[in-house]
Amino acid sequence: MMRDNLDPHLTPGDEPAARRDEAEATDREVPLDARRTPSIIHAWLDGERVDEEAVRAAGGFELWSRVMAETERRRRMRTPTPIAGAIMEAVRKEG
Repeated sequence: MMRDNLDPHLTPGDEPAARRDEAEATDREVPLDARRTPSIIHAWLDGERVDEEAVRAAGGFELWSRVMAETERRRRMRTPTPIAGAIMEAVRKEG
């Protein structure tokens, strides 16, 4: 990432060491395969019947279980009536 050096004490081309280190640290290439989710996890998330032990062995079971539980909890949430009324009133005024 290229940034303009606005420090009046440095001549063009000079660059503080900290900025060079930062640029080197952020410009690394990360292989995409390292973050790929196993297909058995995808199948389980899609609702297919799969062996739970195989899903656990693939890794990520605990994370996705928490994500699914939180999603279900939020799906059941309802906006309190006074807030919903205020939202609808604001929408009517805008329209």
